[in-house]
Amino acid sequence: MARDSSSASKSRALVARAERMPSHYVSAITGPTVPPFRSRIRNISTSGMLIDGPPQISIGDVISASIPGNGDVLGTIVRKKDGTAGVKFIQELDLAAFLEHAPPD
Repeated sequence: MARDSSSASKSRALVARAERMPSHYVSAITGPTVPPFRSRIRNISTSGMLIDGPPQISIGDVISASIPGNGDVLGTIVRKKDGTAGVKFIQELDLAAFLEHAPPD
């Protein structure tokens, strides 16, 4: 049976990408399989963030990041590229609280 690629692309289009907000906040990050480190958050959304990724983290690592207005937030490393790491949060982040409590750039 031939697969209809137009229906596959339509189903992917239904998942809206969360709006990313640029950031320069430096977060304390730790996890059960990674040593504690500090990393700049390049951008952040309700569903995840892009951080400057140290070489000791791997895709699949679970981390806890200190996020202003949200406390310690759990996430999973979902990608690494060009010295950065993409983190998907386990629970949705309160972006308004982050923007209210994070120091200005």
